[in-house]
Amino acid sequence: MSKKGTILIAGLGYVGHALAHALDDIGVPWVGLRRQPEADPRVSCVDLDVASPELGKAETRRIVYLAPPPKHGDGDPRLRKLLTVLDSRPPERFIYASTTGVYGNQDGAVVNEDAPLHASTARALRRLDAERALTDAAQRWGTRWAVIRLPGIYGPGRLREEQIRAGLEVPCPEICPPGNRIHRDDIVDVILRLLDDDEPTGFFNLADNEHMSSTNFARAVAARIGVELPPCIPDLATYYAAHPGMASFLREQRRIDSSRIRAALKWTPRYDTAREGIEASLQAQ
Repeated sequence: MSKKGTILIAGLGYVGHALAHALDDIGVPWVGLRRQPEADPRVSCVDLDVASPELGKAETRRIVYLAPPPKHGDGDPRLRKLLTVLDSRPPERFIYASTTGVYGNQDGAVVNEDAPLHASTARALRRLDAERALTDAAQRWGTRWAVIRLPGIYGPGRLREEQIRAGLEVPCPEICPPGNRIHRDDIVDVILRLLDDDEPTGFFNLADNEHMSSTNFARAVAARIGVELPPCIPDLATYYAAHPGMASFLREQRRIDSSRIRAALKWTPRYDTAREGIEASLQAQ
């Protein structure tokens, strides 16, 4: 990627910190915005929930926005407030990390970026609002933008090992729908490429090519760390009753197609199967 200028990372969480480390490795300067204070002097403590976030003298030519919307309410007021501040100093390149949840339930169909958007959960609807706010602002500014739609993110420290060791219950494989996921380091690789000014604008799905179900993913992790899971639950209604937080994830069935980003960037994920990614994640830990 181009080393011209400083990258502004809004949201220094799991992916944001990995992106910052990758930028350090290739000698690209960055600054970050985060709600919680951090020892690194390059990170400013900024509350995006206030009426007008203060960015100070932060470089805004290239922005990567990784902060989540609020957990409650409509839309994404955090992003909208930041976009309002940027009206006086619009970026040249803006990358926004969204979710494949904006596609909603597709009854197991293969889904590319041209698929209809059937977002139905509050979480997905907030992300859809953010996508629209960004694309509207980018059109107003003349900014080159990219929205990357992410499925389940995993990587070092994100394999649900604690729950698996504690006896994680899973639905039986024959009733568990296909899953979609992407390794954290593959997300970082794509962001680094998209930060170049001449890279494409638009919506891009990121996902591996395996579509492994959540049950088989948990079993793969368990086998690798030498843990035996409890007997699987043969009925989804029973599973939802015991684990209501998983209902929205399993009821929305789709297979994410990431051909567009692969072709546009001539890119192949480091971990195109979950087992490759699980092994790498455990070794990194």
